[in-house]
Amino acid sequence: MPFKDLREFISALEKAGELRRVEGANWDLEIGTLAELSYEREGPALLFDGITGYPKGYRILTNAADTLRRALLAVDLPIGLDSDAADQRYREKVASFKPVPPVKVKDGPIFENVFTGDQVNLWKFPTPRWHENDGGRYLGTGCAVIMRDPDTQRVHLGTYRVMVQDEKTAGLYISPPHTGSTIRRKYWQKGESCPVAVLAGQDPALFLGAAAYFSHDKTIPRYDLIGHMRGAPVEVVYEERTGLPIPASAEIVIAGEVPPPEVETRAEGPFGEWTGYYASGARPEPVIRVGALYHRNDPIILGVPPVKYRRSTAHFGIPTIKVKPLRDKLEKMGVEDVLDVWPLAVPGVTVVKIRQRYPGHAMKAGLAVSGEYIGRFVVVVDEDIDARDPEQVLWAIGTRCDPQESITVLKGCQSSPLDPRIPPEQKTRRDFTNSQAVIDACKPYHWYRDFPPTNVASPELRRKILEKWAILFAPGKSGNREKGE
Repeated sequence: MPFKDLREFISALEKAGELRRVEGANWDLEIGTLAELSYEREGPALLFDGITGYPKGYRILTNAADTLRRALLAVDLPIGLDSDAADQRYREKVASFKPVPPVKVKDGPIFENVFTGDQVNLWKFPTPRWHENDGGRYLGTGCAVIMRDPDTQRVHLGTYRVMVQDEKTAGLYISPPHTGSTIRRKYWQKGESCPVAVLAGQDPALFLGAAAYFSHDKTIPRYDLIGHMRGAPVEVVYEERTGLPIPASAEIVIAGEVPPPEVETRAEGPFGEWTGYYASGARPEPVIRVGALYHRNDPIILGVPPVKYRRSTAHFGIPTIKVKPLRDKLEKMGVEDVLDVWPLAVPGVTVVKIRQRYPGHAMKAGLAVSGEYIGRFVVVVDEDIDARDPEQVLWAIGTRCDPQESITVLKGCQSSPLDPRIPPEQKTRRDFTNSQAVIDACKPYHWYRDFPPTNVASPELRRKILEKWAILFAPGKSGNREKGE
């Protein structure tokens, strides 16, 4: 059943043994570091209360969908699925998309507390300073920023970083390639401010949809997709000042407008980003002039601070943010016999596993997925290599790739101001492009059959031997003499 709000999700986490309550942590670095440590250890979701300097009841939830079990819970799939089954069921659910538009309701708990004008005070929430070198406190990490395209009137939800500047002002950083950046420029080109509403606490499905975990297809309305994934329409009310639809059961919403940069900017950042780096320092960025603030009694911030890559997933335990769009891209470009696609490092390294059928097949696969946002390397491997095992991928590069013949470098690829490898002088020119390489780590097709065979037991032989000698690998049997049966 879909979760009505973040509170129902928290109850489900607790029932599943996936939640730990934390009392008395400090908003300054402690909460962010604890969230990072829990992610690294695949620990529980953390619900912080009694936060230093703030009333009890003003809470923060972190690590909401980090692990496979919690990710499955967030999208209403059985939490006992293993990784392969979860990937399959998840892809089937996304592929079966049918629009489930939001429904308008008259009222909701988001209106339990309403502040406008001089009553607005963004400092009333225990907004964390997440990382040691952050330039401020970020209310918007697991957020959804709602905007309306002035040309198409389509409502868009995106996840962008939101920094508290003062009681009534928030910084809003959006990387140039993103839809939200395009929308606000359309308003600015008309000499207008861009209306926005920011959700800072909501059902995780809203965050996941806004952050494009469900789909990168910009033609699909985000609310419609979120409704499909959660199995029920999102109930919305229309915010008075902006006219934007906001979830009736959201925890916190700030509403206002983003004036053109020539009217107002403020120093924003630095901020520890999803690349695992501080790729930029403080710089002038647009702001939200907050005209209205809404929150429920005992509000809960959904915190999703960026973390340095350690696995193929960061904030959603099903590795789909790169896998699905790349699978779709390979299929649309007619690349045959693709057996797996895997983000071996995020960002920067994608592995494509194929069954070679013709000369140039490997390069066709590599080029098909190159040029991705902040990409660096695409590695193509044969069917006998586990694309998800870095040791096997490195072994394939080390033994099947000739640097002179097997590496193709592409220039002028799409990147971002967040790319840590772009030199400072290039960023000053606002040249946010990089080079990317396709590494063909497959056996050369034109002498594939003559390539030296590997000295590894075949899968059939392994199965046969393991069946006979299963007792040898049973727990607690090391060091004993065993007899095969």
